[in-house]
Amino acid sequence: MSTTTVVPMLDLARSLKALADPTRLRLISIVAASEGQEACACDLTAPVGLSQPTVSHHLKVLTEAGFLSRTQRGTWAHFAIVPGALESVSELITGLTAAAPAGITEQVREVYASAALQLTDVSAESGASCCVPTDLGSGDVFGSSLYTAGEGSEIPEEAFLASLGCGNPTAVADLRAGETVLDLGSGGGIDVLLSARRVGPTGFAYGLDMTDEMLALARANAAKAGATNIEFIKGQMEDIPLADASIDVIISNCVINLSADKNAVVAEMFRVLKPGGRLGISDVVAENHLSESDRQERGSLTGCIAGALSNEEYLKALAAAGFVGASVEYTHEVAAEMHGAIVKASKPAAQAGCC
Repeated sequence: MSTTTVVPMLDLARSLKALADPTRLRLISIVAASEGQEACACDLTAPVGLSQPTVSHHLKVLTEAGFLSRTQRGTWAHFAIVPGALESVSELITGLTAAAPAGITEQVREVYASAALQLTDVSAESGASCCVPTDLGSGDVFGSSLYTAGEGSEIPEEAFLASLGCGNPTAVADLRAGETVLDLGSGGGIDVLLSARRVGPTGFAYGLDMTDEMLALARANAAKAGATNIEFIKGQMEDIPLADASIDVIISNCVINLSADKNAVVAEMFRVLKPGGRLGISDVVAENHLSESDRQERGSLTGCIAGALSNEEYLKALAAAGFVGASVEYTHEVAAEMHGAIVKASKPAAQAGCC
């Protein structure tokens, strides 16, 4: 974390600590209501129902935090709101909240890059792979074990080993010859390569990823496979660099849970799908009764657990974007009361003109 980020966060922490007491909030409100006039400490005890020493302590905290100015007039101190102080706190909160998604995105990018480098000849320190607690493809709830042996034989080994997902979206997307497919968070390219085979030479498969290292690995895998109806493009799923109504089917494998703005992802999916287009997504989904803190206790963000939507949240997000026929089907448990799931939905078909 940079110094420029730490400093405002510390300022914000001090400010919020000063405002954490209900009595101080009440005092701020009373002084602010003075309409530009200073408020005497002698007039502040009765409204809050506390002794003078206690009120003086609270006023001192607010003054030291920069919210109040203090002027001594004879026996009593007088207080006024420091111009812009409350607005500054609001701006800090807004700024840090806006920066949070970018921080999440960078954290995910770094983990994916590390995973890609483990499968290339580029020297890199080993690190935890996305959605896999230890080695790539380990375990039976994430990774390449969720694909059949036949599928593994169809593609380069590096693509197979680079699978970091929680399902097999190509097995449920019902891909057809001639269709155009988009894989969000395509990683090493396993699902793009399998999709390209399913849609055949008259179809096309796009892979979207934000990580240079994964894109390099995926392109190398496509070259090894001799695939010509494939393109890997760099971008983020919150802002897909493809035209409106250009895709027949969107697939994704345990990636949407990593997004810091899932509503934007769902809206973008709806935009790029053709009328009548459909989703066939594998993702981690929480049971409805789990709170955000419950999910965070069960695993990390980059472990594809903490950021997962609940079943109900997923369906609401899809409906809000305009999707119809949405469903969430659990396939296997990946953590207590959290599941690998198949998510399906369709974009309504275009209605024929009246004339």
